[in-house]
Amino acid sequence: MNANQQLNLKDILLKALKSKLSFSDYITLMLYGNWETICGPDLGKKTKPKAFNKDILTVSVDNPVLLFELGFKKEDLLGKVNGYLFSLEKKKIFAEKAEKHITARDIRFINN
Repeated sequence: MNANQQLNLKDILLKALKSKLSFSDYITLMLYGNWETICGPDLGKKTKPKAFNKDILTVSVDNPVLLFELGFKKEDLLGKVNGYLFSLEKKKIFAEKAEKHITARDIRFINN
């Protein structure tokens, strides 16, 4: 099997889980798997998406100081998350499950 024929294990698992998870859990999983790319490596190591329910993304934060700081960066992070979700829609990653344009309207930060 050459390099072009090798299957990406991550892609295989995501396709398998897509039919088994709820839509909100699937979005959370997609965000979790790409979190450092979405928000950057520094912030990505200190925070993790926990849930996406009713268009609200809940993000777990390592410490209370960062929790306070993220309040000022909320709009920027919200834009990055929505940009990522839009890119998934363009790739038709969850087109068959989406009834409308998927966006996060708010982010809730919680302390780990």
